[in-house]
Amino acid sequence: MGPDESRGKIEGTGFDWLMQIAYLAGKSLDLDEVLPATLTAMAELIPCEHAVILQLENEVLEVRAHWSRAGDHSAIETCAFKRSPELSLCDLDVIHAARDADIAALPYFRGEPGSERGVAVLTVPLAVDYVCVGRLDFIRDGAGEDFSAWERHFAQACARILALSVRNGAEYARVAWLAEHDHLTGIGNRRNFDRALNRELARAERYRRDVSLLLIDLDDFKEANTHLGLSGGDEILRRTAKVLAERARKGVDISCRIGGDEFAMILPEIGERLANELAVRLVKDVAESTMSLWPMRFSYSISTYPATSAEFLRRAADAQLLAAKSRKGRVAVPVRGAVQ
Repeated sequence: MGPDESRGKIEGTGFDWLMQIAYLAGKSLDLDEVLPATLTAMAELIPCEHAVILQLENEVLEVRAHWSRAGDHSAIETCAFKRSPELSLCDLDVIHAARDADIAALPYFRGEPGSERGVAVLTVPLAVDYVCVGRLDFIRDGAGEDFSAWERHFAQACARILALSVRNGAEYARVAWLAEHDHLTGIGNRRNFDRALNRELARAERYRRDVSLLLIDLDDFKEANTHLGLSGGDEILRRTAKVLAERARKGVDISCRIGGDEFAMILPEIGERLANELAVRLVKDVAESTMSLWPMRFSYSISTYPATSAEFLRRAADAQLLAAKSRKGRVAVPVRGAVQ
């Protein structure tokens, strides 16, 4: 569709097209679902080679959706980058239309044959109540014509609709994340743990594979919290969670904080022997990580399916942890050449 044909099509039924954009943008709170479809519709109405939606969070712009007329997306890199002074987002009332724009101002644009001639760029801020939440970019090859005043006006109308979707989708994602994660440490919370344990046990039963549950308790946390204060106690929890998250197999193991000073790791396809070896390394690493704050001691327990039935796996781990805590010696952890 050429520019004149597209412009006539939009001008003839502009309200209808905006209603269609609003319908696509509001179909779901899942941005990964709605943004590509909405962007495709807008790019068909505003002729261009590439169109990009960026989300702004903490002064970082992230490519959330992109479209290319040729169907080849290699010219656009899915990335995140610091907010740039070029093609600024600071003025929320003005859109930017540049002819022969410097492609260096578009960090996500890899360029393509002929792009060294420069490109025509239309950037439209996505703002809700004067708060910028992202940007909408259209890119034309340097040989194409400038973006018309009507196209700029229509893009701005689309951006007002899209901005609400981006803001609402981001808030939905934030709330959904908080429902499954511990806000202090960033790892899974008790709800996440319960769901993951049921899921992994069902999988282990179905495929007749091992799954181990590791519980770790910070024995001296109350004492450390009393001497260090709440901020010091919080830092111990964060460091503990960081070690567990870093040592976990990405996309396989699940690390969670399931109580005030109690942590858990679900270890799919790990038997009791390997789980014990991992537990000793983890406790040692956590002790070393927190040593500069407080000489912590730890108790841990391991229960493994199918040696322990799925029904009693958690109960067995709890009982073993309680027994470990009741023993005064608890766990020997070499730290800096000493044994606590």
